[in-house]
Amino acid sequence: MEPNLDKTLLAFLLALYRLKPALTDDELYALDELGDALGDWSVEEELTLITNIEEVAGANPALNQLYQEALTKLASLELEELYQRLPSPNQVQEFLGGRGTSKGYIPQGKPNQRTSEVVNLSRMVMTRDRPDKSVKQIESLAEYWELPQTPIF
Repeated sequence: MEPNLDKTLLAFLLALYRLKPALTDDELYALDELGDALGDWSVEEELTLITNIEEVAGANPALNQLYQEALTKLASLELEELYQRLPSPNQVQEFLGGRGTSKGYIPQGKPNQRTSEVVNLSRMVMTRDRPDKSVKQIESLAEYWELPQTPIF
């Protein structure tokens, strides 16, 4: 499977959504750094971002297991199917409320560039005080976990 930033970010958010133990301070710092990097990302940096996400996930065995499971679920989806379940920016703001810090939902790129929706959703979650708790408030992410498991060969 070719690396895809949208699927990688969404799989990471799904893993955070299902993660039970709280993240450590170091992991929270790493997420904040990732969130900041997403604010200024370019296509040339896509593989670096994917690598950084995989490193953060790999450092926590419980998170990594959920991340790998989420990647498997998302692997069979076409990108258009991936975007259908995403909450709107207004829904995300409603779910997350005014608590914590968030750098806002700032559209990047062209209006038809779907990657910006996943990137901005991820950035909104990762730059909050407790992303591991904030992501659990985005109830529409549960729909992705209901997808049938697809093996990757």
